[in-house]
Amino acid sequence: MDGAWFTSQRIGPGVWALQELIGRVAPSFDVITVNLYLVAGRERAAIIDAGMGIGDLAATCRALTPLPLISLSTHSHWDHIGGAYQFADRRIHPLEADRLGEAYDVEGVTHIRAAPPTATLEEGEVIDLGGRSLVVWHTPGHSPGHVSLLDAATGWLFCADVCYAGTMWMQTADADLTLWRRSLERIAGADISALYGGHEATPQSPELARRVLAGLDQALAGHSVSEPFPGDQLARKHPFDGFSILLRADATAGA
Repeated sequence: MDGAWFTSQRIGPGVWALQELIGRVAPSFDVITVNLYLVAGRERAAIIDAGMGIGDLAATCRALTPLPLISLSTHSHWDHIGGAYQFADRRIHPLEADRLGEAYDVEGVTHIRAAPPTATLEEGEVIDLGGRSLVVWHTPGHSPGHVSLLDAATGWLFCADVCYAGTMWMQTADADLTLWRRSLERIAGADISALYGGHEATPQSPELARRVLAGLDQALAGHSVSEPFPGDQLARKHPFDGFSILLRADATAGA
């Protein structure tokens, strides 16, 4: 599979959004795209997340910038780390570092190669790309070591699976709704100009975080409509205006 697997769009000076169609290979997940972001400074560039490991991500990045590349994984779920092995410099939060060292198959979709991290990402750390910096926010909830990255030059927050305009998976064993709520509150209360999520249409207004918070509270109180989710028999899908939340069936009041 060559670099044509990915589509790319320049979204600002030195910043590109890359997308691959997870809906093509795993339609039961109710997610259409995986979003990755390439951010270039004067001296080096960072690829935020590494996708499913199907296409040649490194070649796609090299076609956009000749700079040395750092792979920054927001979290360790397979659709965000699959191409990490293609980069020599690989970083992730320490709570999920061990998972990058695992190799496994995602049945019918892809093979994830082991790619142990070469460094970790810590809350408040500043990644200097040369004239441009990314600030690490620890934003757990979707997973324990989930991080978001704030582009200090633009106020853009690359928030991966904490918040996006699609079906958000919050019913898995990794998920912690209390931590997710805190992360959403942090994002909603911050001075951010745009949200760049890990899936679906991007960017989104920071207002989305406030709306997701309200939807979560409504669902947990048992005041939302929900429906079965074919991709996970233990989950219920709670649809709202512009997004949905998957929750365990026993997570809501009156369950």
